[in-house]
Amino acid sequence: MRLSALSIPLFALALAGCGALEPDVATVPHATIAGSHIDVDGDRFDTFRVLAIDGRNVLPITDQPVKLIGHDATNLVAAGHGVRVEVEGFAFYENTGRRLFWSPMRAQGVVEFVPAVDAKYSVHGSVTPTLSSVWVENDATHEVVGSKITVARAPADPASTASTLRSGGA
Repeated sequence: MRLSALSIPLFALALAGCGALEPDVATVPHATIAGSHIDVDGDRFDTFRVLAIDGRNVLPITDQPVKLIGHDATNLVAAGHGVRVEVEGFAFYENTGRRLFWSPMRAQGVVEFVPAVDAKYSVHGSVTPTLSSVWVENDATHEVVGSKITVARAPADPASTASTLRSGGA
């Protein structure tokens, strides 16, 4: 059996309509979660951001995610029930040579927590050659929600040292 040319777009439209059963987060009690960053030295930005919420990618498909480095995006999350937030923290270098040959010192993972209604949360972290961490904290109390993701590694250059930086609040 051969499908008509019109049936394929109608089938795709029907599948796209299946996602409309979920309520818009802005219409239900919600909280916000934002990324943060540190301008380390004008060439390096330590960026802490949300990648996905409950398995749904939040980085724009139409734009290159690298253009968002150093820009803090804000996302809505439904409040009152558990949420899975995939987060990452890494060092991004403006200089192409550094970007190609220096370690981004990345930490990435999933933080699970129950957002409170109208609360504001932000992603923070620290990025060093030996230990990188990323976490979510409540902006009002500065308490860590969920768990911290920590990645330890041997430094590429033992002579190099870096101080631990805490990202600024939103």
